[in-house]
Amino acid sequence: MHDSAQGARTLLAVVITFLLYGAACWLWWQQRNPLYVFALAAGQLSTLLEPFWRLLYSIQTVPSLTSLVTALTTPFNVTASFRAAWPDTLPAMIIAALYLYRWWNPGLLNGLFTYAIFISIQLLASVLGLRDPAPPALLGSLSFGISAELLAALMSATITYGLCYVFITVQNYSWPSMAAAILPMPLFFGGLVYGVTGAPLLISRLLPDGEWPTRVGLVLTLLLLGWCVAIITSGLNRLNRVA
Repeated sequence: MHDSAQGARTLLAVVITFLLYGAACWLWWQQRNPLYVFALAAGQLSTLLEPFWRLLYSIQTVPSLTSLVTALTTPFNVTASFRAAWPDTLPAMIIAALYLYRWWNPGLLNGLFTYAIFISIQLLASVLGLRDPAPPALLGSLSFGISAELLAALMSATITYGLCYVFITVQNYSWPSMAAAILPMPLFFGGLVYGVTGAPLLISRLLPDGEWPTRVGLVLTLLLLGWCVAIITSGLNRLNRVA
């Protein structure tokens, strides 16, 4: 029963992906802008490093070089990538479209409210099983009563928030420049969020007598996430002033 339900959710996620590609192609034809197609493709490419992040967020001892190499050389799973095409990119695409039509302005309060909406969307997609759990969801119990699912939603929302800034910035680029700017961005923000901001928490889990180190690591990770959100908000504000 559980397998059939999971299969149905996977099929639904794939169907949504194809529908979104259809809508993105229509917008490409209508607006003469391939941004939305590039964004969905970038979401699929984000799964290239997924095995590596899952390894880091599931271990409790220092990983061997062999396991790291194996994770980094895992073949690209095209079928699995369809589920990753839109959970991180679709909310950012919607905000970019609203900005294009002047229905959304990136002020401080608007930015923070948008980020809160991104968190809610990530939690909802996870609860409905429309996306594979983000790597931080593998951490298990965390300090201060914070669930791993919430931390995963915060990190995924930060990636979406960064993509939002990129999509707004490159809307008027030439098509080759737009593709070069968008396609690697989910990988870049994934490395920044999972690799850099998550580093204190990951390192603290490898230390002996881990209760206090993991608390400090979690606090540092949350502070770094907040710093990332502040930088992105500041960038969006500058775009607003230029506009």
